[in-house]
Amino acid sequence: YRLIIDCLNNLPLLYWASGVTGDSKYRDIAEKHIHTAISNVIRDDYSTWHTFFFDMETGAPDHGATCQGYRDGSAWARGQAWGVYGLATAYKYTKKEEYIPLFEKVTEYFLNHLPQDLVPFWDLEFTDGDDQPRDSSSAPIAACGILEMVKYLKPEEQGYYKKIARQLVKA
Repeated sequence: YRLIIDCLNNLPLLYWASGVTGDSKYRDIAEKHIHTAISNVIRDDYSTWHTFFFDMETGAPDHGATCQGYRDGSAWARGQAWGVYGLATAYKYTKKEEYIPLFEKVTEYFLNHLPQDLVPFWDLEFTDGDDQPRDSSSAPIAACGILEMVKYLKPEEQGYYKKIARQLVKA
């Protein structure tokens, strides 16, 4: 009775299964899961929970937790990056327009919480001057999500996002 933000990037297998079998039930499951995940792991400030728990008896949303981040309420860098990539993946398969502004806001949160050298700390709560480990894997995860989403954005928005993705990979 929990999900993790990474799950958004596991769903292409369900779309593949629907395509191969001709049975839409797998696609339907994927889309319900996307909706459930997005509705619960994205906070009001567009940071993300790493994990979200549901009541085992009712299935109702219970609480979020940042199991691999610094503290509940902070944003684990890799989890936020999975959110960037996961929203791009969700849009790729559903083409739901409401996912675009969510992608932009979750991405903006990630970018606005990076240190000057663009190599993320392991949790986005930390910034320049903190003596904390870096999570160099979160930047390319976010870059992959950004580059996936660029395919679906308006031409006037594509340049900005391509530039940012290149900077993240270079860093």
